[in-house]
Amino acid sequence: MLPHVNGNQENIEDDEIPFAFDNVKNITWYDRILLNRPLRIILVLLIATIATPILVYKFIFLPTLELPPSDGLSMGSCLVPREARLPCGIEAVTPDKCHEQCCYDHENHLCFHRYPSRFSYLFHGHWTEETDLHPRLPKVPYSEAKSYKNIRLSIDEITATHLALTFHHSNNTEGRRLKEKNYSYSITEPDKRHSERTELNIIVNSTQGNIFNTARGPLIAADNIWEISFRLTNETMYGLGEIPLKPGTVKVLYNHKGGLNSIPLVFARLNGSYHGLLIESMAPTEVIVRGDNQLVLRSITTLGLKFHLFVGPKPSDVMKDVMVALGVKRDLEYWMLGAHVCREPTTNDPLRELSTFISSATANGLPYESHCGAVPVVFETDCNDTMINLVNQGEALLRKAQKKFVPHVSPYIKYKPPHDNETTTETETTTEGHTSTTTPTTTTPIPRCFDDAKFDHYNLRDPNLYNLYLGQVNNHDVIYPGYKWASEKFMQHLWAFNTNFEAVILENNWPLDESEKDREAFYEYLPYFNQNFEAAFNVTPQWNATRPTRRPDWRNTRLISDSEYPGEQYFKRHNEYGNEFINAFGKIKGSIPTSSTSQWLNGNVTINRQNITTSWTNLRKELVEASLGGVSGHWYWSSPICGDTVEFNNVTQTRLCAKWYMAATYMPMIKIHSKGIARDPIGFAGINRLHMIRALNRRLSLLPYIYTVLQDGPLLRPMFYQFPLSTNLTDLTTQFAVGDDLVIVPNLEPSQTHIHLWKPPGTWYEFWGGLEIIGDEGFAITMTTTESDFFTMVRAGSIIIMQKETQLTADLTRLQSNYSLVIALKCETEISTATDELISTTEPITESDDITNSTIGIDSTTIGTSEEPEEISTTTEEPINTVTTCEAKGKLFMNENITLAFRANATHITVTAQKNEELDFNVFCNETVSTWASNVKEIVLYGLDEKENNYDTKKLISGETPLMDLCQLADSDEIFYKFINDEN
Repeated sequence: MLPHVNGNQENIEDDEIPFAFDNVKNITWYDRILLNRPLRIILVLLIATIATPILVYKFIFLPTLELPPSDGLSMGSCLVPREARLPCGIEAVTPDKCHEQCCYDHENHLCFHRYPSRFSYLFHGHWTEETDLHPRLPKVPYSEAKSYKNIRLSIDEITATHLALTFHHSNNTEGRRLKEKNYSYSITEPDKRHSERTELNIIVNSTQGNIFNTARGPLIAADNIWEISFRLTNETMYGLGEIPLKPGTVKVLYNHKGGLNSIPLVFARLNGSYHGLLIESMAPTEVIVRGDNQLVLRSITTLGLKFHLFVGPKPSDVMKDVMVALGVKRDLEYWMLGAHVCREPTTNDPLRELSTFISSATANGLPYESHCGAVPVVFETDCNDTMINLVNQGEALLRKAQKKFVPHVSPYIKYKPPHDNETTTETETTTEGHTSTTTPTTTTPIPRCFDDAKFDHYNLRDPNLYNLYLGQVNNHDVIYPGYKWASEKFMQHLWAFNTNFEAVILENNWPLDESEKDREAFYEYLPYFNQNFEAAFNVTPQWNATRPTRRPDWRNTRLISDSEYPGEQYFKRHNEYGNEFINAFGKIKGSIPTSSTSQWLNGNVTINRQNITTSWTNLRKELVEASLGGVSGHWYWSSPICGDTVEFNNVTQTRLCAKWYMAATYMPMIKIHSKGIARDPIGFAGINRLHMIRALNRRLSLLPYIYTVLQDGPLLRPMFYQFPLSTNLTDLTTQFAVGDDLVIVPNLEPSQTHIHLWKPPGTWYEFWGGLEIIGDEGFAITMTTTESDFFTMVRAGSIIIMQKETQLTADLTRLQSNYSLVIALKCETEISTATDELISTTEPITESDDITNSTIGIDSTTIGTSEEPEEISTTTEEPINTVTTCEAKGKLFMNENITLAFRANATHITVTAQKNEELDFNVFCNETVSTWASNVKEIVLYGLDEKENNYDTKKLISGETPLMDLCQLADSDEIFYKFINDEN
C-alpha cells in the first residue's frame, strides 16, 4: 500500500505554505543576483570590463608598478594607440632591457614612451632664450648615459616665412625678433595650480593651422645622443627621396655611398596648403617616420639639433625660402645641359680607347658636350708621370675634337711611405770561381709629388696612435687631407697636371673608404648605434679618426699638428667633408661649374648622383629623386644614364638602358658614366643605338625650353608641387611635370604598351601629335604608348620653343638650328545675345589653378577654381551667337639682357623683346658674336577647329624660307605673323 497524506489540503492557509510569497520577499539582494542567471552574467561582464584594463595597465604595459612621480607632474599613460607609440631607446628588446620609465608591449615585444613622455625638459616661470631647461630624469634610455643638466632653446625669426629652432647647451645663440611674420609660436607655460615648473612643449602655427608640434613627446640630450619627436601634419608628407613619406621609413643623414644627395627637406600638406621643415645636423642623424605622422630624430652629436621651418603656403614658396637659406648661385651655362660622357679605361692603353670613342661618336652622329678624359684623377704621394701624361694628353685629344674637358676628381691621396736613398753593393763572380766586388751604388727613389710630412697638419689621423689615418680604395692605401684648412699652395702641390678644364666633377668625396671597420667599437662606445648607422659608416673613414685642426703656436708662426694637440672625432662633422673639398678645389682654378657627389646644405654645386645600380626600380627612383631634389632647391641635378656601377649586362638590360635615355630627355642634366661595359650609345648597336641617339637629339631640340624653365624654377617636378590643389595627383610617382607646360607619363615596365595617366586640371594635348586628352581632372585615362618614347602632354595656353635640326653640341644647335614653335591653344567659347551681352562660358578655366612659378603670365588669382559654370536662364527669343577666343603664351630666355616673348591666337602670332635695361640683339643678329639662331622655320598649332587643320589633330606651317626673322625686333617693337586668314 502506498503511503498518503491524511487530511484535506484545501483547509491549509496560504501563509502556512513554506514557499509563500512573503518568504520570497525576505531573500537578500545578492541572493537575487546569484539566483538570477541574466543578472549574474551582466555582473561578471561589468567586473571584467572594469578590472581587465586596470590589470593589463598595471601588469602588462608597465614594467614595474610605480607610485606617482614626486615632481607633481603627470606620470604618463601607457594606453597609447599602437600607431602613435614612440620607441623608447632600442625599441625591440626584452622586458628587462626596457627602461623603467617607459612602457612595454608584451605581445609585440616593443619598448615605447608613455604619453606624455617622462623624458622631457622642465623650466621655471616664463620661457626666454636665457631660460635653462633641466631634465626631468637624470639618465636617458641609452646605455644609462647622463642627461645634460642644462640646455636651451633658441628661436630665430629669420624672415616673415622662415623660422629656426635650435636646441643646444651653449650660451652664444641668440635669435632675432620680427614685428610682422606669417607664423606664431607658443612655449608651454607652467600650471600654477600644480607646480611652478612645466614640461617644455613647442607649438608653431601659421594660417593653415598647426605646422610644428612636439606633442609632449621625448626630448633627450646627452653625450653623443640627442633625440626629439614632433608632428608636422596629420595629412601627407613628401621628401627625403620619398613620395609620399610613409610610416616605417628610416633615413640616415650621413653622407655615404647610397645615401641622400639632396638636402633633408620635408614638405608637409595641411588643409590645402604646404609648409616645409629642413633638418640641419652636421653629425649622423637618423630620421624615423612613425605612424600618426610623427617624426623621430636621433642624432649622434654633442652639439644639439637645429630645424628650419618654412610656412609656404605653396610648395614653390617653401622652395624659394630654402634657396635663400642655401645661398643658391645660378651660374648655369648652356652647354652644361648637353650630355657629359665618361668611359673609365678597360685596357692598358686609355689614350687609344679615348681616341677610338671620339672617332666612333663622330661617325655615328652622337651629340655630347664633354668628356672626363683618358683616366679619372686620383692624387698620389709619389709622382706618377704616366698618369700625369694620360690626363694631359687626354685633354689634348678632346680639344682637337672640339669637346670640353671635365675631369672626375677624387679627394683622397694614394699613399706610399717616404723613401730613403738606398745604397746597394753588387758582387760579380768570375769564371775561375773568384769574386770581385763592385763600387757601391746609390738608387734614387721615386720623387714625391706630395710631401705628406710637410703638410702633416692637414691630414686625418689615426684615433689611437696619432699617425696618419690609412684607408683603402681599390686595394690601395690612401690618406685623407682635411681640406678645411687647405691653402692655395697646398692645392697646387696636389694638382700636378698641365690642363685646362671648363668644369669638374668631384666624386667619392663622402669620402670613400673601403677598409674594414671595427664594428664592435661602434656599439661599445656610442650610446646609440644600429644597423642603419652601420651601413652608412661602413664605407666612410673610421668614425673615431681625428679631424685635423689648425692651431697657431703662440711662440712662433708654425702650425702644431694633431700629434701634439688631438683634434675632434671625425664623425661629428663628417658631413662637412664634401663642402670642404669643393671650396678647396676652387683654389686650383677659381670659380668654375662644380658637380659634387657629396655636399651639405650647399646651393653652389650641381648634384652628381653616383653608384646607381642598373635596374627598372632604380630608373623610377632616379626620377623621384631628381624631381624632389629640384623642388628642394637643387635645380641642377645629374643622374647617370643606365647607372654607373660595374653590375651591368648589355644583353639583358639593353631595353632598360634605352628607356633610361628617354627619361634623361627630361632630366635637369645628363651624365653617361661607363665602368667596364660601355653605356654610351656607341657601346650598342641596331635599333637600340638609334633610340638612344634619338633621345639625346630630342633633348637638344628641347633645350631652349629647358634653359628658359631653369631660369625661374626647377625642371623635373613632382605632381604635388606643380598641382598642389589636385588631391588625386599629389601622391603620384608615375608622372611628372617638366616645367609649367609639359607632363610626362613614363612607361617603365618591360614591353609596356599602355600607360594610365591622371589628367591634370585644364586642357592638355599629346605633345608630339596634338591629340586632345579627353577626361575629367584627376581621373585615370588609358593611352597607348611605344617602346621608343615617353608619353608627353603639353598644356593648352603654352608655346614651346624648340630647335629640331640638332647638331653635335648644344652650342652649335642653338646657333645653327632654326626654331620650331609648338603652339597649344587654350580656347574659350563665349555665348552672347545679338547685343553681344555675355551670358556664360561653356568651358570654365581651371588649368592655371595649380600651376606654380608660371613662365607665361597666367593670372594666379584663379588658383582653386573648379566650379561648374552657372546655368543661365533668359526669356529672350533673339538668336544666340557664340564667339570662340584662343590664346597661348611662351618665352625664350637668351641671356640676362634679352628675353623674347611669344603670344598667339587662332590667326596670328606676335613676338616682342622684353624691356630689359639694355636689349642685346647681338646674341642672335650679329654674325660675329651671336650665340642664338634668328629664324623661325616651322609652326605647329594644336586646338584649332578641325576645318583649319591640315593634319588630323594639328596644323603644320613650314616652308623652304623662314617664316619669321627675329632680327626684325632690332628695328621694330614687335613681329607680327598671320597664319590663318580671318575670313576662313
